[in-house]
Amino acid sequence: MLFLRKKDVPFHQIIPEGYVDIHSHLLHGIDDGVKTIYQSTYILEQFEKLGIQKVITTPHVLKDIWPNSSKTILKTLKELKTVLTPLGVSKIELHASAEYMMDDLFLERLKNKDILPLHQDYILVEMSTFSPPINLKEIIFEIKLAGYIPVLAHPERYSFYQNNLKEYDELKNLGFLFQLNLLSLSGYYGKDIKSFSKKLIDYNYIDFTGTDIHNYYQLEILEKGFNTPIAKKVETIMRNNLIFS
Repeated sequence: MLFLRKKDVPFHQIIPEGYVDIHSHLLHGIDDGVKTIYQSTYILEQFEKLGIQKVITTPHVLKDIWPNSSKTILKTLKELKTVLTPLGVSKIELHASAEYMMDDLFLERLKNKDILPLHQDYILVEMSTFSPPINLKEIIFEIKLAGYIPVLAHPERYSFYQNNLKEYDELKNLGFLFQLNLLSLSGYYGKDIKSFSKKLIDYNYIDFTGTDIHNYYQLEILEKGFNTPIAKKVETIMRNNLIFS
């Protein structure tokens, strides 16, 4: 891989062949992501041009706000797929899972087996950016009991943990894998989160990456890429996503 000097490396230059994006909000109208089927199609078209091979899009499942079920998610996925080929998007592989907030609704869905895995036994979970669940150990117990491997979305954004890496060690010991938002490295969420993202990478906490794309603006930011030192590191981590192929 040839990297530019003293300039940002465009995103398309670091995408590994066969890359799978495991975190995005591209199902129209069911959470805080894209609002229309045409917005979904446009972003997927750009992803295809960038060289992304597969997208596992992950609408929120969040009690009282976006209480999506597997049924509503798969129905919307089916609607989106019907327009992709007629609109010229035919190469990218599209699947749907969910980003599950670890709340009471999630525990209910686990018990009712109403879960859409990312791939095989992996599921994408998140916690509030304000505080971890009080019953976190109970939740991870239930996840493992149900036979799933939890992938924690954007650990770099949980500010309540940022002053103590031992908390991240504990999460790892509990069985979580970590998915970094690529937008965090762009500075989209601010300098502190960008800096902490680099720290988590340097200390080898990050297992996977995801775009967490919600809209056109985020796509524009992502396409600009990263500076050379970050680009080299993140390209290596992005290759881990090939297990979701």
